[in-house]
Amino acid sequence: MRRDDRFRSAQQLHADLRATPTLSAGLTSVYRILRILTDQQVVEVQRAEDGEFLYRLRDNDRHHHHLLCRICGRAEEFTLDDLEHHTDRIAGQHRYADVTHHIDLYGTCPECLGGQNDQEPEKYVE
Repeated sequence: MRRDDRFRSAQQLHADLRATPTLSAGLTSVYRILRILTDQQVVEVQRAEDGEFLYRLRDNDRHHHHLLCRICGRAEEFTLDDLEHHTDRIAGQHRYADVTHHIDLYGTCPECLGGQNDQEPEKYVE
């Protein structure tokens, strides 16, 4: 898995491995390794619009959300300080602890949109 701003599916990572002559791993092994790396917080996980899990190397530990390109997997990180404040306030009001939340935004990045005119963009599949 290379460090960049794109999330990739286990199938995409497996295809990359198969394309590298010196590396070999089955898809089951890729899923197992991704689960371990996720538990160790080496990689972060994002859900695609269709529910598939996508992965990329974690580059920081702070809480953030993503705007994810539905074509190429590019992700932009963002934080919402007001939302974080309200989440803490609501949780405290109801005496909840260990509250988490996820906000997922999906769209088409400028690079993928640049090659499209008025056509509906095709979903990225490898």
